[in-house]
Amino acid sequence: MTYEEMPVCDRPRKPLVGVIDDGTKTVRFVVYEAECSEELASHELDKSISQPKEGWYEQDAHDIVDKIRTCAEVVVEKLTELGYTKDDIVALGITNQRETTVAWDKYTGKQLHNAIIWNDIRTDSTVDATIAKVPDQNKNYLKHICGLPISPYFSALKMRWMKDNVKSVRRASRDKRLLFGTIDAWILWNLTGGPVGGVHKTDVTNASRTMLMNLETVNWDPMLCRLFGIHRDTLPQIKSSSEYFGTVRDGSILDGIKITGILGNQQAALLGQSCMRAGQAKNTYRSGCFLLYNTGARRVLSSHGLLTTVAYRLGPNAPVVYALEGSIAVAGGAIKFLRDNLKLCEEGEEEIGAARVSSTGDVYFVPALNGLYAPYWRKDARGIICGLTSFTTKNHIIRAALEAVCFQTRDILEAMDKDCGMPLSNLHVDGRMISNRLLMQLQADLIGMPVLIARSWDMSALGAAVAAGAAVGAWDLEQWAARAADADPLLPTTTVDDRNARYTKWKMAVQRSLGWATTKKSLAMTGQKRHSLSHSDVSPPDSRQHSIDDATIDRMTDVKLTDAKVTDDVFIEELMQYSARKFSIFVPLKSPKDEHTILDDADYYMSKKECDYGVCQCCEKRKKLHTDWQTIEDIIENDPEIIFDEEDHPIVLEKSIVPTGPVVGIGVSLKKRFPLHRLPSIFRSITNKITHNLK
Repeated sequence: MTYEEMPVCDRPRKPLVGVIDDGTKTVRFVVYEAECSEELASHELDKSISQPKEGWYEQDAHDIVDKIRTCAEVVVEKLTELGYTKDDIVALGITNQRETTVAWDKYTGKQLHNAIIWNDIRTDSTVDATIAKVPDQNKNYLKHICGLPISPYFSALKMRWMKDNVKSVRRASRDKRLLFGTIDAWILWNLTGGPVGGVHKTDVTNASRTMLMNLETVNWDPMLCRLFGIHRDTLPQIKSSSEYFGTVRDGSILDGIKITGILGNQQAALLGQSCMRAGQAKNTYRSGCFLLYNTGARRVLSSHGLLTTVAYRLGPNAPVVYALEGSIAVAGGAIKFLRDNLKLCEEGEEEIGAARVSSTGDVYFVPALNGLYAPYWRKDARGIICGLTSFTTKNHIIRAALEAVCFQTRDILEAMDKDCGMPLSNLHVDGRMISNRLLMQLQADLIGMPVLIARSWDMSALGAAVAAGAAVGAWDLEQWAARAADADPLLPTTTVDDRNARYTKWKMAVQRSLGWATTKKSLAMTGQKRHSLSHSDVSPPDSRQHSIDDATIDRMTDVKLTDAKVTDDVFIEELMQYSARKFSIFVPLKSPKDEHTILDDADYYMSKKECDYGVCQCCEKRKKLHTDWQTIEDIIENDPEIIFDEEDHPIVLEKSIVPTGPVVGIGVSLKKRFPLHRLPSIFRSITNKITHNLK
């Protein structure tokens, strides 16, 4: 490409803005000319995802940084061919996969565990443990503060899981070497020096996805941090989305460039689509779908299963702009499932196959492969294909998978309309799936409004460029907000009756997908014990499995007490061998109850209506939930203390039975400090015998 053929907007040449775009599957480095929406140069590399267990998804955090540097080197070479130099890049932005969480050592710079990806569900037991502590086991109890339900989706649960299950993380926390962060914070820290002066910061959009940020104060909430057991010193400083974060000082090709913009990828896409007015919305179609609805300065707390999040804050003194978000777990992933697992189509041929039939033939596919996200939030849902007949072909199923993406989008739009009372006039769309024009036409038909298709599939990188460029005066935000959408419109072609009839059957299919997975709550999640037990492992508190044998007690208490030094040394040594670190409070286990599924209550689920799911218009809206901070204080104070034995096995202790004074003389003073009936039987035996000898 010659200089005359460059995709530039104007002459003279404008300054350049670089963007690091870290997605779930790829890493990109993109360069834009200021105030121009076309990419000047870009390069991307695929990332590997490991799956150690079913539902677990991890990435090597160091590999992400290495690939960023490689992509940057290739792009700078392309710029040289176009007549630019690295010095023409005046600002650098970062946009990233949200909720993906990293823990690392701030002195060595090494990750302490692979990055846990946003769609990982290993924290189910941690989620259940948290829900078990809040009043009425209400997963929405904290939404009034952070805008989010208690779900495996968010970073706080991933941080808590790593502290509970990863030895290196636990030790780093104990030694005050631990740093937590989302991917943007990890990238920023490494680029700005790492262990040698690295900057530990994040922006409001990423912080709002952790469950630890207060939406009103736009800062880490101390009560939420205490509830999840995350120390604030391990968390990055929260900044706006458009301001100076630091300068690259890692010796790479980007060295010396200022980093001035950070946004989560979906918020960046909202900005890239110039949806900067309240009442505008965008949907990004990737492996999942992410629909954001700009609510302006108004924080709308959803009562219909949506998330309240920060859309952006373009400057330290700028107002915070909020959004409602609905996340669809499986969109492009449904096509991948049909292609790779069921072998119904080849890559890139799904549109051709779906176009060979004029309808789905009343076939409906609910792709709840890992449960349903917004607005249902049902992890017990599983994927189903219903409405099959003897005339059904694979093309009907492929088309049903495309329609499933559109129906899930309508689910979210319906919920947004009920929460905000401001119906949309059109929907901006972007993402890799927008190249499928049949899908886009189906989307317009099933939501009954125009769909505005972006000219570029990746609007996240453009949004990060806008934020970074605005911070250095290279991008005019007012002009960007006022610009007309650079998009291709598609209009609906169906009638209201037709789309509503199809949507009604979709809701019937969703009802039949619920309750297929029987989720078994672990003992760890209720705080009873930190490691799993079977019923055969549990012994009564007086059994020999959970106590010292009588001979040991006699040997401990028959020691002559005349020699103080010998007595103290022997007593302490013997007692510490069988101290509280070896014991846990015995909690009788309830017999497991059979959990009902949809197969047990088919008639019940068949009779379900919209009222039962809180999505009807005839019932009164639920009252907003006000968080009772005193209740949360009690939860934190009464939470059992967890200690670890010499093999790092966790043990739960009631705080009231942990001795706070010297071990020597425990038999004399223990009765005064603690009710003996609350002590384990072994301590009562030791105390009684020592007290008898002292008398």
